[in-house]
Amino acid sequence: MNGFLGFGGTFAADLNLLLQLAMAAALTVGMVLARKKLFRAHGVVQSSVLLLNVIAIAIVMWPSFRLTILRHPDHAVRDAYHAFAFFHGILGALVELLGLYVLLVAGTNMIPERLHFKNYKLWMRATLALWWVVVILGLGTYYVWYVQSSSAATPATTPAAQTAAPAVAAKVTMSNFKFDPQEVTVPVGGTVDWLDDTGRHTVKADDGSFDSGTMIAGAHFQHKFEKAGSYPYYCLFHGSKGGHDMAGTVIVK
Repeated sequence: MNGFLGFGGTFAADLNLLLQLAMAAALTVGMVLARKKLFRAHGVVQSSVLLLNVIAIAIVMWPSFRLTILRHPDHAVRDAYHAFAFFHGILGALVELLGLYVLLVAGTNMIPERLHFKNYKLWMRATLALWWVVVILGLGTYYVWYVQSSSAATPATTPAAQTAAPAVAAKVTMSNFKFDPQEVTVPVGGTVDWLDDTGRHTVKADDGSFDSGTMIAGAHFQHKFEKAGSYPYYCLFHGSKGGHDMAGTVIVK
């Protein structure tokens, strides 16, 4: 689903971006409440943000990190696309754990006394500062994944080029992190057109018979199928052979 900010992101990415900014702002407001000695309100705000962020991590950020970084850990720092996501994910997880630790020490008796810290202000301010660093890394991730990719998108073809292009039997849209539709059926000699709508992807056949190479938002890849059969394929960045994660199938008959 396309986003609503107009920068090329998905709906989930746009919503998560605004949510992360709002949560960082709320934590800052919570710090102000603490300085005014409104400790109960401070505790409600900080704990609500930390628990809400756990949900955001589970629903949006963890699946993205798993498919983009954990699937190919050797790509983690090879370029800005992966590096921003890698450092954002690692530091974000550590800061969330740190925030939960601070919350448990300050607001409960669940942590043993020997593991308590004494300087509450130092720990809370450090957590807030690191949280803002994570948000900045998140902004960088969003920019590289969507804004930069969209600005570098393949220009639209001219009418003359469209006339000369082969007739397309099926169209598939790629976004983070799926092919839509996952399965298409075309006649022998039919051409399938893949459009990268958002993110960075590839279209690679399980048997190696076709490979788009790396595509960014706005790019097209077409392949003509000359023989009947089933042709499974996947995104090299976010899927794998055998229909795992971001994968699809072309049926020719």
